[in-house]
Amino acid sequence: MIDEVLVMLKEKLNNYFKLKVNSPEDKVAFLDGSKMDPISFPINNVVPVLINIEEERTLRPPNRFEGVLQNGIRTNILPQISVNLSVLFVCKFSDYEQSLKFLSLIIKFFQRNQVFNQQSSPSLNPAIEKLKVELVTLSVSQKNEIWSSLRTTYLPSVLYKISLLVFQDDESFEVVGETTEVETNVSIMES
Repeated sequence: MIDEVLVMLKEKLNNYFKLKVNSPEDKVAFLDGSKMDPISFPINNVVPVLINIEEERTLRPPNRFEGVLQNGIRTNILPQISVNLSVLFVCKFSDYEQSLKFLSLIIKFFQRNQVFNQQSSPSLNPAIEKLKVELVTLSVSQKNEIWSSLRTTYLPSVLYKISLLVFQDDESFEVVGETTEVETNVSIMES
């Protein structure tokens, strides 16, 4: 589901950039997985980088291990998990002015599009009710920590928090049950 959200945002930003800069080329690109250590950003692109996933604890049920109610019946399915994504949009262009231009366009795009739902984004996974996008302001020391962890020099960038992605595995109890059985059998064999 995380991949679908980032792909949807990539497509939306590419369409927006095509309108604003009159360029037929896609400007938003993902990182090359083979160039991750150290990280290497492609030139003349905007690159979204997932830098953190955090659980939204304010919406977590008090007893996380209690089943959920479905049609008035308590089930053995564990409650859903809501998460927020922290996505850093990095602008790397050979012309620094272009980097700043695209950074401004990203901020304008998300200022205008703070909520994504099925009406505004038909390509959004039907399991996602809505996504909210919020600008995150970092201190200089926090930016330094992020860029140090990426092991590269600072590039013009902006961080957004994307919430709420809800994960629910309807078959999780069965999988856990099978795992427990396997563990029990292994324990008996070792005795």
